[in-house]
Amino acid sequence: MTKNQAIRHCITTDTLFATRYFFYAENARRFNVGEHHKRIAAALDRVFSGQCTRLIINCPPRYSKTEMLKAFVKKGLAINPATKYIMLSYSANLALDNSERIKDAVASDWYRDLFPWVQIKPDSRSKQKWYTTAGGGIYATSSDGQVTGFGAGIVKEEPAGDFEDIDTANNAWGGAIIIDDPLKPLDASSPVRRQKVNDQFENTIRSRVNDRSTPIIIIMQRLHKQDLCGYLLDLEPDEWEVLSLPALSVDSEGHEAALYPFKHTVEELHKIQAANRFTFETQYQQNPQAINEKLWLFAFDRRKHTGHVEYDPTAPLVMSWDFNRNPMTCTLFQHINGQARGIDCIRIENATTRMVCQEIDRKYPGAFFLVTGDVAGKNATTLSLLNNYDVVKAYFNLSRSQMQYSGSNPRLADSRYFINSLFEQYDIIFDSERCKPAIFDFENVMADDENKPIKTTRDNVAQQADFLDNVRYYFHRFYKELTPNY
Repeated sequence: MTKNQAIRHCITTDTLFATRYFFYAENARRFNVGEHHKRIAAALDRVFSGQCTRLIINCPPRYSKTEMLKAFVKKGLAINPATKYIMLSYSANLALDNSERIKDAVASDWYRDLFPWVQIKPDSRSKQKWYTTAGGGIYATSSDGQVTGFGAGIVKEEPAGDFEDIDTANNAWGGAIIIDDPLKPLDASSPVRRQKVNDQFENTIRSRVNDRSTPIIIIMQRLHKQDLCGYLLDLEPDEWEVLSLPALSVDSEGHEAALYPFKHTVEELHKIQAANRFTFETQYQQNPQAINEKLWLFAFDRRKHTGHVEYDPTAPLVMSWDFNRNPMTCTLFQHINGQARGIDCIRIENATTRMVCQEIDRKYPGAFFLVTGDVAGKNATTLSLLNNYDVVKAYFNLSRSQMQYSGSNPRLADSRYFINSLFEQYDIIFDSERCKPAIFDFENVMADDENKPIKTTRDNVAQQADFLDNVRYYFHRFYKELTPNY
């Protein structure tokens, strides 16, 4: 056996070896192998052998999972250049980049030296869809994009005998559908975005297999109980093999171990846990069920989200209003250098809008104001022919452009995970003294089964949630002004 023959044999029979070999050939440095790489490779080898056709791999972010998927395709084309792959991701750019890197590797001298029978079709110039001269190829797009005119896998011959034998017919490798991070982390808070990805799987992705034995592989960090993995495991739990890889594990004697110390030590994982418990439990531990969801704002952390906040008179001051009469509330914010700052909470019992304006004017004279809040403020009050926003606009002599309230309030059921996701992933801080009423809401307002704040009676201050509403209105309107921590 020649050296090339030995290498070919190892690549086509061992996914971990293929990953390490391809990585070194492309990057001129060694692939740092962790225990999770061995387990992922073993699972992918089961896919190649036909033992598994529906595979879910849950792995922390930036743990080289995409590198292994690229190796998986390069290995598959070496086994059979007629194989076809659909590669999907929430980011079309990521899917296209993966496709391009595979294409560049297949066209390289070292790959052609090993596998001269794998050749790219001369007219395949696109990185979205390209073919080999044997009829195989790759189609890459976003997970919510259109997949037309291309199917994954190879149509296999039906057995000559009884149709009951169809599943044991030709087991030759034919390709796969590969879904790498179908949902953007920030979109996980949106039921609409989650449902769109899940519907896309049912309406488009599932049907793009050329044969019933064509594998579908989903590899992602968990983001929500009803992300694509959660949806499929609720729908058809017996159909999917699941490899779950938490970043931090505890053995029977209580000793903690990091999954990939090269990336994160135990101490570093504890820091991530302390800073972002929601992110840690979902994306790193693959356990979205672990989050205590009784509090409406379960991602709030007093250590992280409160402190001394200086008001900057040179920056705009955002008023976010809730126009209840008892009390009437307004929370003041600034967003500076991508950071959201809770400046002050104004609360007056049995107040008129003008009374609250007077208090804000007394505390922040000469400020340049922007205004948002409850859409109900556009309605004329029973005490005045003007609506509440007109009163604010007239009192402070504001321009039309400074009035930035929305045309409708954000849906409470949709709002909860969106706001919690912002608190986990963005730089947000509230003044620990002036914003005590908002902090009280964060630590006391509970959620019902529909993700709405419980407001059974306004006699209970923990169920008024007025400052929580102020916060919701502000973040839904201005979150694009902020900078994520990741």
